[in-house]
Amino acid sequence: MSDTAPARAAARVTWTLPLLALAPLAAIGVLADRTSGGWNGISWALWTLSLLLVAVEWTAVLRRGTHRSTRWGMCGVVHAVLAWQLIALLIRP
Repeated sequence: MSDTAPARAAARVTWTLPLLALAPLAAIGVLADRTSGGWNGISWALWTLSLLLVAVEWTAVLRRGTHRSTRWGMCGVVHAVLAWQLIALLIRP
């Protein structure tokens, strides 16, 4: 087994972790009222976690580079969903 196998595996899942962290946030927004109980705090925690994961992905991109258009497409999707969730969190008190 070569030393580059983990790097290739990590490159394949680029931008997936932030999107997976945003999925429960979207579900909370659809299924629950964010203003009731602890949902607002949980929503902000998930959004912050997603933001940190996006920062980690950007560090990996700057270090390795991303040359495939599918990865850039996924990057755009993650940033769009992140912005959409931020707007949803700011609009609902």
